[in-house]
Amino acid sequence: MPATFGVENLFGLTAPAGGHVQESSSESSIEVATIRNASGVTVKAVPKPLVTKTVTLKGKGDASLASVAAGAFVADTLRITSAKQSESNDDFPDFEVTGMAYSNLT
Repeated sequence: MPATFGVENLFGLTAPAGGHVQESSSESSIEVATIRNASGVTVKAVPKPLVTKTVTLKGKGDASLASVAAGAFVADTLRITSAKQSESNDDFPDFEVTGMAYSNLT
């Protein structure tokens, strides 16, 4: 019996209606503020309050670019920042959709 694998976690981003997600990834980053003494040694490091989360979906099919809604960034809400569609004569079309969310540590 063949095994079936699929992407289970889309990290809050909605999959395109005309596509099939084959890969998803999520990355969060925080910048660090540092203080150095006269010798150049870091004596204090604290996280800055802005947290940036990036979610990427890759797959086959249509990225449904026409269904992307415009709107302002709101804290902790993913917004699509880029979408790429590529086609070839050999295979199904590929898509890659990237969304970003910004939040505050406090």
